Amino acid sequence: MPQVEPYNLWHAWVALSLSLAAIQGFTRDASWLGTPVLRLASRRELWICIAMLVFSAAAALLFTVDAAIFSALAREDNIFEWLSALLIFASSAFFASAAIGQLRFAYGGAGRIAWLAACAAAFFSLVLFIVGMEEISWMQRLFSISTPDALLGLNKQQELNLHNISTGSSELLYYAGSFVLLTLAPFIWLYLRKGFALGRLEAFAPSVLVLAASAPMAAFNSDNWSMLPTQMMVMMTVIILLVVADLALRSGLWREFTVLTAAAILIVAIQELFVLQAHELVRIWDPTEYKELFIAVGLAIYGYETWSRLRSSAPTTELRIGRRSMAG
Repeated sequence: MPQVEPYNLWHAWVALSLSLAAIQGFTRDASWLGTPVLRLASRRELWICIAMLVFSAAAALLFTVDAAIFSALAREDNIFEWLSALLIFASSAFFASAAIGQLRFAYGGAGRIAWLAACAAAFFSLVLFIVGMEEISWMQRLFSISTPDALLGLNKQQELNLHNISTGSSELLYYAGSFVLLTLAPFIWLYLRKGFALGRLEAFAPSVLVLAASAPMAAFNSDNWSMLPTQMMVMMTVIILLVVADLALRSGLWREFTVLTAAAILIVAIQELFVLQAHELVRIWDPTEYKELFIAVGLAIYGYETWSRLRSSAPTTELRIGRRSMAG
């Protein structure tokens, strides 16, 4: 249960100091590459971000109104668990399609970079498929599959999955990996893309849309709030959103500035709610089920973006190959 005692406040202050130092240190060290340029978001991208913010606010409001319903929606085999799994499977399918396309390119003479892109896409597809199946315990309850005896004594929930053998460590690994991919990577790439040309592999760099749409995942913590990595992920997400919002303001992108700033404020408010009102939760870990839904949204958008970029680069590559052949 989260506590608000002097030690806990000092612990949070340490997390905030480390988070500020990390972001400030990176932006200072990357300053030689120049100020990053934030592009104008499309209407669809803005609506996706706004929808995610509205949904996160609605989830927090539901908790304050009826904690029982908030908990019921987070239960196994309920709408949010299946929606999370379906979004992750969709992302896996996008990466699988991208891998097939890049293999076709590679065999067509596109070169080593196409092979690397195919391998990267296949890796993401496989990992996401496993994550999706773990989310629904490999469809154990859907097909009434009994848990093997070897897992009964190891799995904390006696389910057909691996992540509940060591739930705390598995969750921390999944949440930290999601933070790095969906929040930290888009922010870092904003600064590095001017100095590094990766060609086709740039398609795997998550966009600011991925960052903004999945950002509410940072706010849904309760039982794991007291852990230093969790606090740093929350605080770094808020700082990153404010830094990117400042870039938007400097570029005159008022809509983007408003959405990013609102996301930062909302994350702070929702996280404070789950810390101060944790005793009202039916299950102390219920907020993390909502967290995983926002992670799944970010992964689905990331998968679609990567597939779309690699697909759109195909005609250009074929044209260049053709021109080189004719020149020869």
